[in-house]
Amino acid sequence: MTQKDRKTPPLTVLDVSRWQGRIDWDAVQRSGKIDGVMLRVLGSKNGKPYLDPMFEEHYAACTSRGIPVGGYYYTCAVTPRQTAEELAALRAALEGKTFQYPLAIDVESAGLRVLAPEALAARVAEAAAQLEAWNLYAMVYTYTNFADTALAMDALTAYDLWLADYRGKCPTRPHGMWQYTSKGRVAGIDGPVDLSDAAKDYPAICKRTGLGTFQAG
Repeated sequence: MTQKDRKTPPLTVLDVSRWQGRIDWDAVQRSGKIDGVMLRVLGSKNGKPYLDPMFEEHYAACTSRGIPVGGYYYTCAVTPRQTAEELAALRAALEGKTFQYPLAIDVESAGLRVLAPEALAARVAEAAAQLEAWNLYAMVYTYTNFADTALAMDALTAYDLWLADYRGKCPTRPHGMWQYTSKGRVAGIDGPVDLSDAAKDYPAICKRTGLGTFQAG
């Protein structure tokens, strides 16, 4: 997909992880349905971050076809040390890579509720600030109930929100992307997938601002 033939927002964004298995990216591209892809970079097992085993393959497949990509990682961090561990794993995974969509912190783990909403927001803000220091477009992902009950969103307004809400109506909470279904269908992928509407032309923003190319600094 070229700059010339990209649609104006909302743009349709797919997110994928190891759970989608092998993907026929040529079929995805031919479908004309997808304007960008958010790739899971890190998962978490027993509170420890691990590299999604399909991240490198998905990243290479998308970039070789000119499909704009962003990323996200699943956080379980409730202490500064855990935040540091996740960021160290993320840094290793992102070295040498460029993204056209944001890098999102996936804030939805039930274990995060041990923190007060303000304390959790501080953990997330610390991680988001590091993403920005790496020259990436930082974003926060969560779902509506978690945003309403477990995360002090007023402390995170500096970062675009990627909000999951499957009730069929665009959320009133300000957001940059709305994940509106977990039951989407896209050619080239077996089974249902998450789809989102992006309210901003993130590839154009990243191109204009120079964001997206990882810089360890």
